[in-house]
This record gives sequence, C-alpha cells and structure tokens, in this order.
Amino acid sequence: MQEVRVESLEGLERLEGRVRLFANAGSLSIVFPEEVWERATANGAFAQGPTPEELAELGEIRTRLERYAADHAFRTVLRGVRSAGERSALEYDLVLEPSGLLAATTGYLFAPVVGRDLVERVAVGLEEGAAVEQAYLIGAVADDGALAAGNDTLKTLSIRGRRCGASRFEMPPELWRVLSGELGWRNVETFINREE
Repeated sequence: MQEVRVESLEGLERLEGRVRLFANAGSLSIVFPEEVWERATANGAFAQGPTPEELAELGEIRTRLERYAADHAFRTVLRGVRSAGERSALEYDLVLEPSGLLAATTGYLFAPVVGRDLVERVAVGLEEGAAVEQAYLIGAVADDGALAAGNDTLKTLSIRGRRCGASRFEMPPELWRVLSGELGWRNVETFINREE
C-alpha cells in the first residue's frame, strides 16, 4: 500500500463522471469515480449545509413534481396541506393523488436538511390519521438517521448522494419519473440500515 501525505489542497474538478483533487501545490492529482466520491463524502459532509446546487435541485424537484401531477390529471394536487395531527404541527408542501384505482395519496415535504427528528414528527402526523397515506421527505441533505427512521409509509430521499430509504421501484411512480426524466437520475442508492 502506498501512502502519500497531503499537505495542501489546491482545488477540486468534476468532469465526465470523475472528481479530481489537486494537492501538494499541484504535484499530486487524485482521481475518483463520481460514485465513489459521493459515497465517501456523503456521511462526512453532512455537517456542511447543502450547496446552492443541491438547494436548486430541491426546488426543481418540487416544481417538476407539481407540473407532472397537473399534466397527468392527478385527482388531487394540493399545496401547503397541514398534517391532521395536533402533535406534529407539520405542513406538506405538496399532496398528490393520481387518478385511478388503488392510487395512494402521498404527502411531500421538502427541506434543506432532513434529520431523524423531522422524520419522527412526520411519523406522528401519519399515525394520527389523515388523507395522506404515505409521506416522502425530500432533502437537499439527509443524514443516515433520517434514512433509517422510515417505514413502509414514510421514506426519506437525499439529493446529496442520491440516497433513499426506498429503491426506485418502491417510489411513487410520479417521483421516479420526475427524477429520471429531465433531472437525469439513473438510480438511487437504497439506504440499508445496518444497525437492525
């Protein structure tokens, strides 16, 4: 194994699915495949707030999700719906229900940072009963605790690292179509709680 001591970082470059770090006054270049870089920085970078790009993508997902629902004649498209529960005191940014039999009503909450505490508050609202049958918390950044805290009716999606408590096959179809469409997501990393 070769060990190189990094004395300084001069820059970072993203290009064609790779991340390149320039170190030691330019004498060292370290290249990572983008997937490896995202995985390596996902946990350690949570202490840092979301980047402007992550916040922009968060807003874009919300806008496109609402537009998708309107374009596909969803039965229900509501904004700013307060959770029925007294104890949770939360408001869903979007509540969507597709037309057709067996369509589930999904509440979407968008936040710059999603932590376990927010997931637990939404869970209380779901337990207290409402028209919302399942909820998705979509964060520019979400920690492992938030991704692990979900259940069959409550999932968290993190833009950073493109990680989710559900696979793309378990997501509401409208959410995956928005992510995989013009936003270009090819997949999500399904978070597996290893502490269970």
